[in-house]
Amino acid sequence: MESPNTCAEAAEKALHFVADDLLGIDVATASMDGTVLVCPDGEIDCMTAPVLRRALMSARRQPCTRVVVDLAAVTFLNSAGLTVLAEAHHLAQADGIRLTVRGAVGPVVRPLQIVGLWELLAEPTD
Repeated sequence: MESPNTCAEAAEKALHFVADDLLGIDVATASMDGTVLVCPDGEIDCMTAPVLRRALMSARRQPCTRVVVDLAAVTFLNSAGLTVLAEAHHLAQADGIRLTVRGAVGPVVRPLQIVGLWELLAEPTD
């Protein structure tokens, strides 16, 4: 079984995390290549960041070697979300798991760039 490449593919066989109507997150289970796809949809702020943290921690518990966070559907990201991503990266790295982000644009990519997380976590493009 191949890992899902898109959030639409991931949603079919994913764990679902919800923070009211502000944020939903799908976490696709690890496949044979060890990749887990995390797909948040909505706003990541102090109210919803704990849900992102739970989703990312659940991804680490699966037998995986790589976690990809697809931020294409995220409309807002503040310091609470940045903190969660930095912590998840640190914990994943300690477990030998590679955590990357992709799909961020505009008001979501800018905070990542300002604090240096974009350069650290951005998935390489071909």
